[in-house]
Parts: sequence; C-alpha cells; structure tokens
Amino acid sequence: MTHLEFAPGWTARPPRWAIALALGLLAFLLMGLGQAPLFDVDEGAFSEATRALLSSGDWGHTTLNGLDRFDKPIGIYWLQALSGVLLGPTELAMRLPSALATWLAALALWKFIAGPWGVRTGAWAAIIHVTSFGSWAMAHAATADAVLGMFLMLSAIDLWRYLETEDLKALRRLALWVGAGMLVKGPVALLIPAASLLIHCLVSGQWGVCRKALSDLRAWIYMLAIALPWYAYAVWRHGEEFVKGFILKHNIERFTAPMEGHDGHWLYFAIVAPILWMPWTPLLLAWLGRWRALWGHALTRQALIWTVFVLVFFSLAGTKLPHYGIYAAPGVVLLLTAALERLRSWHAGLCALSLLGWQALMVGLPWYWITFPDRVPQALTHIFRHTLEPLPLATIATAWGLLALTLLMGHARMAQMARLGLADVLSAMALVQGSVMALAVWPWWANTLQGPIKTLGLEARNWPSTVGQIGGNWPSFAFYRQQALTPKGSPASLFLAPEAQLPPGAQVWAKDKGMVLFQTEKTTTP
Repeated sequence: MTHLEFAPGWTARPPRWAIALALGLLAFLLMGLGQAPLFDVDEGAFSEATRALLSSGDWGHTTLNGLDRFDKPIGIYWLQALSGVLLGPTELAMRLPSALATWLAALALWKFIAGPWGVRTGAWAAIIHVTSFGSWAMAHAATADAVLGMFLMLSAIDLWRYLETEDLKALRRLALWVGAGMLVKGPVALLIPAASLLIHCLVSGQWGVCRKALSDLRAWIYMLAIALPWYAYAVWRHGEEFVKGFILKHNIERFTAPMEGHDGHWLYFAIVAPILWMPWTPLLLAWLGRWRALWGHALTRQALIWTVFVLVFFSLAGTKLPHYGIYAAPGVVLLLTAALERLRSWHAGLCALSLLGWQALMVGLPWYWITFPDRVPQALTHIFRHTLEPLPLATIATAWGLLALTLLMGHARMAQMARLGLADVLSAMALVQGSVMALAVWPWWANTLQGPIKTLGLEARNWPSTVGQIGGNWPSFAFYRQQALTPKGSPASLFLAPEAQLPPGAQVWAKDKGMVLFQTEKTTTP
C-alpha cells in the first residue's frame, strides 16, 4: 500500500468549526500561562537576560548577572523583550513567544496536512502537537526551544513541498525559516533540514534535487540576510570570546562532551521520546508490521527520515537534554496523525490509559507526598524544603471526569450517537487533560519548587544594595527583584541561600519556606 486513505480538501475558506477550533487551541495554550513562577535555571536565565537587555537598552547583546551571555543567539531575547515592552516584566510576557510559536506551528501543520488528507485530519494533527507532553511543556517555557520548534516545523513543511514538486518558492521559504531558526537557537536550525535533504537524496538517488537546492543562490542570500548580520556583529563586538563561548562551547562541545552534568546512555531518547509524545505514543503501534506502507508513501517516508535523524544525532551527542527530542516533532506528529487511518479501539484504549496514567502520576504524586511527607524520596528532600500545599480540589474532580469520559469512550454506540469518532474523543480528552495541567498541576509544581524564590525576589526589591547567592543558582530571583545578582565570588551585602546552608552568626533578613536572605558582617561571599 502506498497511499493513505484520507479525504483531501483544504479549501480557501476553512469551515467555521475549524476557525473556532484554531482559536480554541490558542486559548488552550494561553491558559494559565502567567500563573506559575519561572523555573530555574533555564526560564530564569532567559528571562533575566531579557530583563537586563531592556534595562540597559542594548539590543545587540545579552548579559546575565553582569557577565556576557553567549548561550543562545539574540532572536529569542528580541521576541521576549518585545513581549515585555507590551506586557511588562511578567511570567506571561516571557512565555508568550513560546505559546504563540507552538500555536503557529500547529496551524502550519494543520494547513499542510489538510491539503492531501482533509481539514479534519489536519485538525487532529494540530491537537496532537499542542497536547503532546513535550510540545505542551515547551509552549509553557520561557526558553528558545518552542520558537526553534516553530521554525523547524515550517522548514520541514517547505522541505517536503520542495522534494515533492521541486518548487523553488518552497525552497526559498525554507531558507528564510532556517535563517530565522539560526538567529533563535543556532546551527541546529540548518543541520536538521540539510541532513534530511541529503538522506532523502541518498536513499532515493535523486541527487539532482540536492544539487538544485544547494546551487540556488537566492536561497542562500535569503538565509544569510536574516542570520548573518547579527553573527557578524557579535564577532566584531566580542571577537574570540564569542567564538569560544557560542560556537565552541555551546555548540561543538555540547555535542562532543556532556555539559553541566547532562549526559546519558546512547539509548537515552529511546526512553525519553515516548514520554515526550504522551498520551499519543501508543498510536505508533499501528505501524508495527507495516513498514512497507510507511516507507512507500512519500510523506510518511520524509517524516520518518526527519524523526530518525534527530533522535539518532542527539543520541550520539555528549550532552543530552529531553527537549532535544522535540526537534523531531514535524516527523513524529505527522506519523502519529497518519496512524489515525489505522486507528482501532485498542489503540485508542492504550492512548486513553496512557493519558489517565500521566494524569494520575501528576495528581497522585503531590497528593501522596502531601499525605505522607515522610515518604518523600531522599533525593527530593532538598527540593521540598517546606510543607507541601494541597492541590486544588478541582484537579481531583477533573481527573475523575477524565476517567468517566474514558469509560464512556468504550461504548461505541454512544460515540456513534454523538457522531464522534475515537480520534475526536481522544482529542477532547487530551485537551481536558492539558487544561488540568495548566490550571492546577503545573502551578502546583512551580510554586512548590520556585515559590520561595519569587517571594524573596519581590521582597528584595526593597533592599538598597547588592545581593549574591550561595548553594545554588536562581537567576529568576534577579528577574523578580528587577536587578542583577552579583557574580559568584563578588562582594555583596545580602545573600540568597537554602536555610540549611545558613552560616553561623548570619542575620536573617527575610525567609520563606526553606529559603533565606541573610546578612553577614562583611560584604563578601561567605
């Protein structure tokens, strides 16, 4: 079999229900976006670097606690800064670019899939993308990954269009997306589409397609016109320090060796990837024993090439982080959507069970540790430094509502009476589950882990002098204080630290749930 039996038909004017659903997906991603404190280290570092950019007025360079920050290119900071100008220095403003990027990526995939497979199937693809755990988490994170994910999604779509039609317009759009991705995250935005193109030519023997793409001067000009000016400026401004910090340390060394303890077995993504696309991962079981059909269809073949390259490449990398697997989203989501053609009740049942299992884990663990605080694992006792607050009762009620919906789904007649297919019911369940995460579970975890940092950061706005930190790294504290921390080892008159590391004779200025701000007699690091 080489064709997938979806009804084609993206019309110039999408149906009203599609427009309503698209707006509903935006509301879903914005739900509770500013409710949770920023997570350290990544969210705090990105947000504080953006705040420092706005404070200094220097939009060509980022710093963190007064030191040059070469971790990422400038693009993500520009987007967060624009959001901050409009909404102020808030969690909502810092996360808004990620949420909007995830939404736009879902809409782009929807329109692309709707062409050959129909508007309804495209809608399923969009829902799968925004409700999969990894994509949902990145949409709620003030980091560069969701924005890069959008440009990778657009790159994949236009790459696949080019490979099908050799349309230079699609190739040149691809060049624009690659250039923008390089401005947001770096060379990985070029690496993945380029490798996918080369692998396609290798397995198909269509080397003329590669030569045509690589020799198109206008595509190169488009890409370089977006990415090159800032890179040239950074080299001119910082010289060797930028090359060492960004190119060598945060790109080449990340691949060749673990950074900051983020290492893992070469099978790391074999374990992580299924989690990233929960609750939809069981759909992939529909492809077991049907590899010929998967490889025989041009679009699923391209999706498979993209997915396998991303997961293999980052499995070989020395530094391994879960969100690297999200870069496979264009391929994985398309494969999951294509599996809906072969959806059977037991596939849907596994998806429902995985959804409920994840919900039970997120709701059940907090409830268990609140009820039995002496059973918090030893490895987490330094994190849970204080009495755990209960989850809202609405969370438990909604979780039970999901269970009831799952039981109803088992009755095919009832689904038929409601004119809903299994995919529609699963989509509704996933959206409800994501809403529970956004409104209750995610804020609970954030307030448990980061609430004291935010409270003390706001309190320290009244402190007239410098603040340092010992025993950890909490850049979100500086964001909430609206003033940079002193670099480690530099003099300070007040210090942020875990209460357990309070030095003898220190005078506590403020404290909250296991974290303290304290003074010492000398204005140096204790």
